[in-house]
Amino acid sequence: MNIDNVPLLPALVNRAKDAARAVKDGVHVVIRQVTDNTLTLLLDLLHFAVSDYAIEKDAQGDILHLFCHLTVEVGICPHCQAVSSDIKQYKERCVRDHDIWGKRTFLHFQIRRFECPDCGLRFTEELAAVGWRRRQTTRFEQVVYQQCCHSSKKETAEQFHLSQTTVAGIFNQWANRRIESPRQQVRVLGMDEIALKKRHKQYVLVLSDLEQRCVLAVLPTREQKTLIAWLQTFTKAEKRAIQVVSMDMWRPYRSVVSTYLPHADIVADRFHVMKQLNEQLTKARRQIQRRADTDTKEALKGSRWLLVRAGNSLTAEQSQQLQLALDADPVLRTAYLLKEEFYLIFERLRDREQARRFLMAWIVKVQQTNNRYLLAFVKTLRNWWQQILNYFDERITNGFVEGMNRAIRAIIWRAYGFRNFDNFRLQILAELGFPSQDTIW
Repeated sequence: MNIDNVPLLPALVNRAKDAARAVKDGVHVVIRQVTDNTLTLLLDLLHFAVSDYAIEKDAQGDILHLFCHLTVEVGICPHCQAVSSDIKQYKERCVRDHDIWGKRTFLHFQIRRFECPDCGLRFTEELAAVGWRRRQTTRFEQVVYQQCCHSSKKETAEQFHLSQTTVAGIFNQWANRRIESPRQQVRVLGMDEIALKKRHKQYVLVLSDLEQRCVLAVLPTREQKTLIAWLQTFTKAEKRAIQVVSMDMWRPYRSVVSTYLPHADIVADRFHVMKQLNEQLTKARRQIQRRADTDTKEALKGSRWLLVRAGNSLTAEQSQQLQLALDADPVLRTAYLLKEEFYLIFERLRDREQARRFLMAWIVKVQQTNNRYLLAFVKTLRNWWQQILNYFDERITNGFVEGMNRAIRAIIWRAYGFRNFDNFRLQILAELGFPSQDTIW
């Protein structure tokens, strides 16, 4: 950008050359001072004052150039902390700042190189408003970073008239700076996996603090060794702080937690427990539908989601449609009613012993039906018996993690997929890796 060719506003050019216009010149000087003071207030940047300004016409909109000077006259030696006013060199800088009056804004100023009077070190002054060798002010980079947490990098680049490379660099710098902050102690750990590409069986493991409602880590695989490596980064005190671990019903996770966090209570996530039961109910419906006559098939048509949803969440029209499906086959009706009864046990009971008795009675009812799909679920129930009962002590669920999974899928969709896992991980941690009440800076 050629600053020499930047056109100034008409009121600020063509100084008077004779005494007859001297008074007018004086008026112009006052206008200039008032304008500069106003721009300094609008700029509101520590140690920066506006001396002059210019507006450049551009195809993408006007550009505001602010010519500034630094209000601090001395530098602090980084070696011995001595104060120096001995300036040895000036260097022109031009950095992007946030918009003023809806115009892209650039700051022009001279950065100074001092010589320390005590140790003789020559050093370049450090500015709080502009990072070392950065082409944007710190606050502008923060705005870009925040926008990247809600939009794709391509959209952010277009919004601020930056290259995608610049936007990615700003985002990576600030995201890494945030996630490198000290890890807080975790009491309730949530573990869940999300399928990036179901057809290719590509999964990542999401670990969350269920009390603080934030993502702690995203691991590239759901393998035991990956989880073990992550847990080994915890200190003994951090491990002892983890009292509860909520997980889906996958044995490798339970094995790792039992080994590395033996003191923690493992809770089988109720949503995954219900998911397992719903899957067996769906299998039962499919078998019935395959063997049914034409009228029954017609009645069962479109009943898949009605059967697995909680009965109290259906509309009147959906309830009527569900009733037609249940009336069509008594076996399906029995299986559905048992599913609803199981759901109510988790929904209403608060006492572990009471829940144990109700679940035992429920198992007896299932055994009386001799339904092989429900019996398969009972087998799973028994394999995770203590972990399921632990839910009634803690009433901890991975519901937050399930919500995070939806947010993660939205991130993937927004970016049209991620080719690089590190970029994917960084984006998730930047958006979801901090408590909702946590301030960004």
